[in-house]
Amino acid sequence: MKKNVYLFEINDVLADQAKLPYSTGLIWSYCLLNKDIKENYTLAGWYYYRQEIEALFQQIKNPSVIGFNSFVWNWHFNNKIAKKVKEKYPECVIVYGGWQPPIADRSQDFFQKHPYVDIIVHGEGEECFKDILLENLKAAPDWHKILGCSIKMSLINKKYWNKKNIVKESLRLEAEVEINNATPLSTYVTLPRPRIKDLASMPSPYLNGLFDELIKDCPYKLEATIETTRGCPYMCTFCEIGTKYYQRFRTPTLDKVLKEIDWLSDNEVIFVYNADSNFGLLPEHKDITSYLVKKKKETGFPDKHRCDWAKNKADKVLPLAQTFYEAEMDKGITIAVQSMNPAVLKAVKRKNVDNGKLAEFLKMYNQTELPSYMELILGLPEETLESFVNGICEIIELEQHNYIGIYPLTALPNTPFGSPEYREEYKLEIRETYPAFSHVDVTEHNNFEREEMIVSTRTLPLEDYKKCHVYRWLFMFGHYLGYVQYISRFMRHRYNISYKDFYNNFLEYMYKNPHTFVGKELQKTVKALDGVMECVSPWGRVLEDIRQNYAWDFEEATAMRINQNKTKFYKEVYEFINENYNIPQDELKGLVAYQKVAILDPSKSYPLSADFKYNFHDVIHKKEPLTKKRQSLQFKAKNYNNDYYAWGTETLWWGRRVAACKTKIEVV
Repeated sequence: MKKNVYLFEINDVLADQAKLPYSTGLIWSYCLLNKDIKENYTLAGWYYYRQEIEALFQQIKNPSVIGFNSFVWNWHFNNKIAKKVKEKYPECVIVYGGWQPPIADRSQDFFQKHPYVDIIVHGEGEECFKDILLENLKAAPDWHKILGCSIKMSLINKKYWNKKNIVKESLRLEAEVEINNATPLSTYVTLPRPRIKDLASMPSPYLNGLFDELIKDCPYKLEATIETTRGCPYMCTFCEIGTKYYQRFRTPTLDKVLKEIDWLSDNEVIFVYNADSNFGLLPEHKDITSYLVKKKKETGFPDKHRCDWAKNKADKVLPLAQTFYEAEMDKGITIAVQSMNPAVLKAVKRKNVDNGKLAEFLKMYNQTELPSYMELILGLPEETLESFVNGICEIIELEQHNYIGIYPLTALPNTPFGSPEYREEYKLEIRETYPAFSHVDVTEHNNFEREEMIVSTRTLPLEDYKKCHVYRWLFMFGHYLGYVQYISRFMRHRYNISYKDFYNNFLEYMYKNPHTFVGKELQKTVKALDGVMECVSPWGRVLEDIRQNYAWDFEEATAMRINQNKTKFYKEVYEFINENYNIPQDELKGLVAYQKVAILDPSKSYPLSADFKYNFHDVIHKKEPLTKKRQSLQFKAKNYNNDYYAWGTETLWWGRRVAACKTKIEVV
């Protein structure tokens, strides 16, 4: 009788889309090349989207080996399942892999905390999981021979209990020392496993039929992953792929990637994520881009594509990004700077473009009308409240008005942020919160996942960290969802009022006027942030009248409330400007009216027209002098017929990187 194998690679279903289990697909595809595995095992269950735990557990029957791909979004889910399995089937070998379990030099107390786990796989899993399955077929498995693992000591022959391998970065054997205090829950670290050299020869779950079987009963639309390179030459401390283990590139053949794209297209995959950390760096990436666009034009699939672009290579990635954008496959191009503070970049081993190159790149993108957006990380060591705010304002002054993504910093366990020495050096305070993403239903079904967040450093106390989040909220709803962006740009060009001055004064107005609409929105945001910090509520805010138990990002929630209270909001904006700046009344009234109509309103019918006494549009978009002349404008946008959920999903969430929240404005 064949032994039962089960695989778990659980992801959340977002926007009715389920993500195919690419990592476990690669692993099982490789295992099936082995004759002994094929003849002696059956894949009895393969789970890749979140379900109710008890119902899923009841589907597991007589497991011999279970493999769990683990990361922050499924860690507690996996632990709950693994514990229940071990209690019912104590002989089952439970194997953890993925980015969440500790690397070799951090695994020493893991099995004491997680006694239901037997083996951790470090690094690439294809060859290691194959060896585990083969060893499991033996009457007396000799687990210590399997390279690249941490293994519960109770599985190891006692003659090896007095030896301890010190392995660094899952890459090299640092030393072998003698020990005399091993217990059944101690950790035995095996010798390092070399990386796979010939990635091109590895089988594909798209091409060997594995995913054909898996998707037959899937009730959701499909997302998928492709891998045009594996590895990254950079060593950013906040990223796990920045370890020395993954520092060298490995690539599949172009023909293999194109055949996988054919599968994605034939099977109507909606969204494809390219796991390449530096897409655009290699010549064949141009062919991959062209082929993805070709398949969309022919079949409509994949509809969308996402990648991480090659760092500091604007000349290489610009044509590719332009091709994707014109095909409506990608939302523009990412410029991942992470921080504008040189001290921060040094601490995280990051080097950004400088000497005017950043401004040059932005100008290059703007000239092609290709949407670009910056990425910053909040909570990095050596950042201060002042440097964080200055960094955002510096980016806006560089005329980046399209979008900035500002993300809270997760202390990923296998980065330096998981190291006690690194945490001590920068005095990092870690707090457990809900996972740092929104747009999920906050129900009993999935409310137990947690994430370790950096909330304080030696230069950024907790209260300043919270203030940074308030500033993030301010800049995001005010500038990048657009609700006062045109006003601030007008003030900058017409009156030379800096963005920092404008937004600081706007925030001060909210604090001084707590009974206003904007003052109350500030208080609600601060209260929600406090709930996040205390781990009693998810990141963002739940608006029950829009959708029950559903967390919107902080700025999205405020944007929705602004649209429901637009007259009140812009009356307060008018009062704020009137109190702080000396602007003629008819000019100010016209400016606020322009701003009010320029942002997409789900309750309005488009196109709509409006007349203005001044050329506000030309001042804001062309930096022309203000003149008093009648200007007729037409505002175009999709009609949402008061469907706030659809509008919020499509413009505030999916479309924020291409400024979908703004109307298209034409001079009549």
